Amino acid sequence: MNKLLAPFAALLVLTAAIVGYFAFAQNQAVAADAAAIGSDAPAFTLKNVATSEAVSLADYKGKVVVLMFHSIGCPFYAMNETKGYDRVFVPMVESYKGKDVVFLAVNANKNESTDAIKSYLDKHSINYAVLKDEGNKIADAYGAKVTPHVMVIDSQGKLRYRGGVEKRPANPGACGQSDEQYLGPVIEALLNNSELPATETPATGCGIKRV
Repeated sequence: MNKLLAPFAALLVLTAAIVGYFAFAQNQAVAADAAAIGSDAPAFTLKNVATSEAVSLADYKGKVVVLMFHSIGCPFYAMNETKGYDRVFVPMVESYKGKDVVFLAVNANKNESTDAIKSYLDKHSINYAVLKDEGNKIADAYGAKVTPHVMVIDSQGKLRYRGGVEKRPANPGACGQSDEQYLGPVIEALLNNSELPATETPATGCGIKRV
C-alpha cells in the first residue's frame, strides 16, 4: 500500500469500528427501555406502505398479532428463492388464514424509504401489510434490534414474546431450516391457551438502521 494512503486506510477502519460500536450501544440502550414481556403492548398507528391507510394495533383487539421488524435489503429478511425469512413468512401467513392471527411487518430502517418498500412489494407477492415506522419510535418501544425481530401480542393486547423465528441459522440460506422453531410454537400455544414454550429468544438478522 502507498505510504501516503496507509494513514487514511487506518482512519477508515477506525471510523467503521467507532460507528459499529455506537450502533451496538444504541441497540443495547433501546432494549433497556423496551416494553417488558407480559406488559401492555405499545400502541401504534402507522401507515400501510402499499395502501397509505392508517393501521393501528387497536384494530386487531381479540386477535394474536405477530409483528415482524422488516427490511427490504437484509439477506436474512428480503425475498429470495434460496435465502431469507420472507420466503418463510409468506407461507406461514397463508397457513393461518381463517384463524385469529394477524401478521404485520414494521419497517423502521431510516435508509429504506416508503417508495423503495413499495417497489419491493410491487415486485414480490407479499401477503401481509408492511407499515413504515418513521423515526424508529415503534422499534424503540418494542426493543427491536434486528430484521427480522419478532414480537407476538396476545388477544388481550399483552406482549408475550420477543425474539427470533427459530434457533439461530448459520447463514441466510439456512433460514427456516432449524430443528428448533420458536415462532410457530408460540403462536400455537396462544391459540390453544397453553403455556408458551419461550417468551424471549435471540434474534438473528441485520441491525435496524436507526435515526
